[in-house]
Amino acid sequence: MKTKVAIVGGGLAGLSSAAHLLLAAAEQYEIHVFESAPMLGGQCASWLDAKGRPVETGIHLDFPWYHNKDALFAAIGHPLPLKETDGNYYVCNGQTGQIDTLLAGKSVLKTLRGLATFPGLTPTERLQLIGFIFRLMRMDDRMADSFDHLSVTQFLLDQKLSAGIRQQLALEAVTIQGLRAEEASAASFIKFLRTMYGSMGIFDTTFFGAPLSVALVDPLADFITRHGGHIHLATAIKSVTPATAGPARIRTTAGVTHEADHVIFAVPGYAVPALLPAELRTTSPFAALADLKETPIITITLWYATKVFTDGNVYISPRDREHGPIFDAVADKAFHWKDWPKLKAEGSIIQVLIDAADDVLHLSDAEILAKVSQDLARFFPHCRGQASIDATVLRLKNTYCGTRVGYWSKVPRKHQTGLPGLWLAGDYTAGVYHYGMESAIISGKAVANELLREINHAGFEILRPRYLPFVRV
Repeated sequence: MKTKVAIVGGGLAGLSSAAHLLLAAAEQYEIHVFESAPMLGGQCASWLDAKGRPVETGIHLDFPWYHNKDALFAAIGHPLPLKETDGNYYVCNGQTGQIDTLLAGKSVLKTLRGLATFPGLTPTERLQLIGFIFRLMRMDDRMADSFDHLSVTQFLLDQKLSAGIRQQLALEAVTIQGLRAEEASAASFIKFLRTMYGSMGIFDTTFFGAPLSVALVDPLADFITRHGGHIHLATAIKSVTPATAGPARIRTTAGVTHEADHVIFAVPGYAVPALLPAELRTTSPFAALADLKETPIITITLWYATKVFTDGNVYISPRDREHGPIFDAVADKAFHWKDWPKLKAEGSIIQVLIDAADDVLHLSDAEILAKVSQDLARFFPHCRGQASIDATVLRLKNTYCGTRVGYWSKVPRKHQTGLPGLWLAGDYTAGVYHYGMESAIISGKAVANELLREINHAGFEILRPRYLPFVRV
């Protein structure tokens, strides 16, 4: 008889759990994936709108240290279509109205080169910034965790960095964590920057050569169903009763009950306690998860009849209330998808991302679109005098869990719940990173390893970044 596994959540963590179990021992498992939305993907969801055009949940980059993601897609026979950038960084400077270019290129020390050439800093500040980055690379995980009680803003002040350097690094906090620097945990900030600056190999941030559903999600879903797994879309879970004398019971909001030997929670951590019996919600590790909060994200997609961007790079900005712009990142997806056979657009498809969007949630869609259009015209000459032929404003809710101050002292940092047959998967568990597709893939692989261990089956190696020799990990 097969072991029944129920996976609550159809994002990359849940799909990774299912795919790894089926890669290792498809004959041993009956797998059901339950997703409350009408499409899979979670933070990486994408779909076609009513006019048949692709819509995505944000601007998603692929980094060269995402080894576990690459290994998974190679194992299911679907190498990822990727589109390279020129390796440089472009910053829309709200104070000057100009685009600052960090000449990073694609060398191993590309980011340090970018920091050393960042406009607006004095030579002394650039040296100070490089020294600070080297100090980060000498911090191990334990030392990084010791700063979890500090915000990025306070951490940078304690490091006695100049105002110019603090402003630049605050930009990276928003890009990395989707939170403003005064909210974001310094521990997450340190760990991500250590990997970004300290990992070896030819570095280039890349984009996916097709919408996320095509590039990432559909291949995993197809593999799961072809190997006997079951995917239930638009199926919200109301409650999960852990196994006692018999199997666990999963009850949907439609009143249907499923039984399972194992239940894997692959949803944002704060969503887990409400699914459990009341007496468990105040126990470890669930009580702390209830204290976590989402971070609101807004994604705007603008369709233009003509090309209004000249390249496929991503442009980021130090969004602030005084100087703007309203967006944190913007890119032309028409460049990334140009080899996708189903691309119909002749002009630009501009994706605009607003992270930590709580300060603009009160604006109407029309007001947000007006501000975005003004900012695009401000920084990109080809946008001036050009109106988009259509636009969508996507307000994401209950998707992203913010890594705020104290975050890592609350999350369990493990996949075990202490209850038999009940597991946690997601980027808040025992991964190398956070807030990213690689972390989600790792967590799914690690949970699969736990289940495989119970049947004495070999698991999968968790791949680590290749660091420069002097980096502490």
